[in-house]
Amino acid sequence: MSPSNSNILITGANGFLGSRLCRKFKSEGFHVIAGVRKSADLSLLKDLDVEYRFGDVTQSETLPAMVKDVDYIIHSAGLVKAKSKQTFFDVNETGTASLFEAIAKHNPTVKKVVYISSTAASGPSRDGHPLSESDPPHPITTYGRSKLAGENAALSYAGKFNVVSIRPPGIYGPGDKEVFPFFEAVYKGVRPYLGNTNRRLQLIQVDDLCQAIFLAITKNSNSGLVCFAAESQSYTMKELINLLSLSCGKKGFSLYIPSFVLYMAAYVSQTIFSIIGATPMLTKEKADELLAWWEVSTKKAEQVFGFRSAIPFAQGAKLTYDWYLKEGWLK
Repeated sequence: MSPSNSNILITGANGFLGSRLCRKFKSEGFHVIAGVRKSADLSLLKDLDVEYRFGDVTQSETLPAMVKDVDYIIHSAGLVKAKSKQTFFDVNETGTASLFEAIAKHNPTVKKVVYISSTAASGPSRDGHPLSESDPPHPITTYGRSKLAGENAALSYAGKFNVVSIRPPGIYGPGDKEVFPFFEAVYKGVRPYLGNTNRRLQLIQVDDLCQAIFLAITKNSNSGLVCFAAESQSYTMKELINLLSLSCGKKGFSLYIPSFVLYMAAYVSQTIFSIIGATPMLTKEKADELLAWWEVSTKKAEQVFGFRSAIPFAQGAKLTYDWYLKEGWLK
């Protein structure tokens, strides 16, 4: 079946990654079905001709109608922030299990299902050695543990239909809110160096990730595969911030933030937000994540899918900065 005759369901289609995936697969000739909650903000899809199917992974009765009669599925929906640990697992683990159960019962002939996992499920790298897919997972955050549990739930169906799990690191690009504070700081003349500035990190630009996921859908691969998808090059924290400064054309002054200061800020943030009953912007676990080494091997993705990143951080940062500027995010 050619892409022009295929349809694909993308859950979480209204989100940062999901909306870019919709655009990618539309451009490749697929009929795109956007799986979203009825209450979802659809502004990122407003100019895109897609079919909508409404469902919620925490409401299993809504899932059969969403998954039926589709050729391919990308499960991109998930939580990256939550008020409680249980909420992470309700969505990222139990919700994933419910979705895959619905697929097995109502669309068992699906050609392939790609689960969007995270390097947070793997845990950080150690001693400066990039992780490979064969390394035992050791997540250090509730989010990471919930994504690993979701990945395990997805892969438990690998004997019923073709399931692939893709683990991206931090994703950035036009429209991203997670990395935006770093751009904002640099734009205002501050270069924030967190913790050990020599620790190495890998990221992936969102359109590079969409290409990796497209290849994961369209290339033949064994069911049960787990694969990292990241820029092939890692950077030190210092290199990333310096490249960010160049992309913004801002020099500014260097602000070195020791680990203990970040942890103190996290404690204050958690305390204040718990009092007002809101989701904290910075937590102790988030600080753990920000201060860790994150390096992975990209060899498997290249060998299995022929994927190799095409957008180095210097180029991706400039594209992202230009978008923030154009859209008025930077003031």
